[in-house]
Amino acid sequence: MLQWSRRLLIGLNILNWAFLALFMIALVAISLRPDLVLDAIAGAKPAIDGGYMLDLFRITLLLCIPIAIAAHAIFTRLIAMIDATKAGAAFTLDNARRLRAIGWWLLATQVIDAAYGWLSFEMSRISGEVFGWQPSLTAWLAVLLLFVLARIFEQGAAMREELEQTI
Repeated sequence: MLQWSRRLLIGLNILNWAFLALFMIALVAISLRPDLVLDAIAGAKPAIDGGYMLDLFRITLLLCIPIAIAAHAIFTRLIAMIDATKAGAAFTLDNARRLRAIGWWLLATQVIDAAYGWLSFEMSRISGEVFGWQPSLTAWLAVLLLFVLARIFEQGAAMREELEQTI
């Protein structure tokens, strides 16, 4: 099961970077030819300020960069935890640090998601179309859970070290 999970995380990390590349290609394309996007906006909704909408869309694409970095950090730390567990060292200070780092990276994604929420509401307000977004209570709870688990792993590592010293 761990090997399958490791492969899945590697695959997800590759997809993460591939999608970021596609989003950056889209960003470059709309920066080189904004007239195409502005014409499409004007054709669909003539009353909309196309320039402002285009700026919001560019910001949305730019937010993909820190999200991809955070996803990479989360995936690589999970892979390292799997490797440590396979080696018989699950409750270590390194894994506790990895869990804490994952918690911080996940927190960063939630803050960025809130920024995306504002962009979504703003684009909905301007266009009259619904750009779906809602905050994820589950993800915010996952952030807290990761910090708690990191502390539990620290305690487990300390107990393991104490046990090894007595033997």
